[in-house]
Amino acid sequence: MGSSSPLHFLNSTPLLSSPISPAHSSISSPGREIERLAKARSKLLESENQQTPRIPPETREQHRYVSKDGKCRVNLGHIDERGRFLSDIFTSFVDLQYRWFLFVFMMCYITTWFLFAGLYYINASIRGDLVQERPLGTNQNKYGEQYACYVGIDGFISALLFSVETQRTIGYGSRTVSASCQEGVLLVMLQCIVGSMIDALMVGCMFVKISRPKKRAETLLFSRTCVIANRDDQLCLMFRIGDLRESHMVDAKVRAKLIKSRQTAEGEFLPLEQTEIDLGYETGSDRLFLVEPQVIKHNIDVNSPLWNLGPEQLRRQQFEIIVILEGIVEATGMMCQAKTSYIETEIEWGARFEPCMTLEKGSFRVDLRRFHSTYKVPLPNCSASQAHQLM
Repeated sequence: MGSSSPLHFLNSTPLLSSPISPAHSSISSPGREIERLAKARSKLLESENQQTPRIPPETREQHRYVSKDGKCRVNLGHIDERGRFLSDIFTSFVDLQYRWFLFVFMMCYITTWFLFAGLYYINASIRGDLVQERPLGTNQNKYGEQYACYVGIDGFISALLFSVETQRTIGYGSRTVSASCQEGVLLVMLQCIVGSMIDALMVGCMFVKISRPKKRAETLLFSRTCVIANRDDQLCLMFRIGDLRESHMVDAKVRAKLIKSRQTAEGEFLPLEQTEIDLGYETGSDRLFLVEPQVIKHNIDVNSPLWNLGPEQLRRQQFEIIVILEGIVEATGMMCQAKTSYIETEIEWGARFEPCMTLEKGSFRVDLRRFHSTYKVPLPNCSASQAHQLM
């Protein structure tokens, strides 16, 4: 028995006729213990897989330099010289979010109201012009002197009301300042000047904030994907741009950048190198008359950064194409800029955009339902450089 294996022991246990004690069973059944541990391990692995699901590499979302809606995903940290923002206080106010913008100006008004109310109250208290120390309706202070400095101020609340009435030019008539009070007249003049400056700053900031041209970019459309196909026997990268408004962009221009990481010959790593993508700068085709949706093309020639990239290389590479559309808003005359980006998985090889403009009753009609639609066309699965060598 001493040389018997666990498997031989398990095979011989059914022949026993006497019951086995629990203690003896736990010692003499190592096979069941191994099976129990294996089941526990499998359950543990299943629970771990449920808590942390594994995502295939092809379905992972790539970090974008510029999002599809044009927002740059770059966060500046460890800014030591915060005082630079105060040197351009107007732009700092305009860049604030609306809740902080309204909060700052509310605090400006409230602060000036309380500040001048305190000055009025202190001045009236020093001169003895508080109403509780003289008969109501008279213009005498507690010493019986005529022409008190402030009329109708009996405490800080009435001084606060007088401050609000002065700055907002309400003037209910129950609280006034006497002409014989030089310091009171100077305070009123100073508060009127400060109030006018705050009003001018708020109106200017509010107008600029409401009419900011980046809101105009919300009505500019970019196609969801880029396509690569032949046009006039030339391999081209193409995307579509459109405008939803009837007021058109003035002097509209489009340009594109290729963002890609690379390592130099000296071993320096460049994380976000920007390479210009020519959209027809020399020929003037980058200047648009954006009345209807237009397909913008980039000729993939020997000077193009996509010259050596075929369909397989596009899937293996990691890069981002940023498209920038600039123009002047016709209504306001302000410069507007709209941006979007395309990563390698958003480039369709061998495809073209469906036509979305037709002629109906003497005018052109644009069907925006086809703006993002594409259709397949035959195209060899080789890069532009390989196709050039085969010619």
